[in-house]
Amino acid sequence: MKRLLCATATLSLLATAASAQSFTYTWTPAGTLAPTPPAPEFLMFAGAGDLYEIESSRAVLETTANPAIRRFAQMMIDHHTKTTADAVTAARAAGLTPAPPMLDAPKAAMVAALRQYSGVERDRLYLVQQQMAHKEALGLQKTYAETGETPQLRSAARATVPIVEAHLAELQRLMR
Repeated sequence: MKRLLCATATLSLLATAASAQSFTYTWTPAGTLAPTPPAPEFLMFAGAGDLYEIESSRAVLETTANPAIRRFAQMMIDHHTKTTADAVTAARAAGLTPAPPMLDAPKAAMVAALRQYSGVERDRLYLVQQQMAHKEALGLQKTYAETGETPQLRSAARATVPIVEAHLAELQRLMR
């Protein structure tokens, strides 16, 4: 358990440091980003978040014996595959050509950390990471839904917000 907590703390620091080095955005007290990212950066952030959800969920499905976590992980794969497709469709409708989603360094490190564990330890780390990633995704989607520059992407972000909120609610239940 101590090893798991150390890994989580290290990943959190790594993610914060990498984000601070790469991006000029800050989180507001309301949990949104300031300033609102332009459409290409929004698509990059959202794609990285969705891809993390998919890859981390595939990793946990390799070793979990917990049926509730299996259901949640499969739901993450299904839902985040759809939210990526919805964002791509919205971007194309706006005349944009989105790049394929790629994991950023912090999210790649989180997936790598998951792969260092198995069984119950991987399950626990997965849930902690999912909570962090979904809070970040919620802030990104809310920000763009409220103040994004591209109407089609604002609409896609608005549709994604309740999905992410439902995931956070399910995570709360799983973490009890």
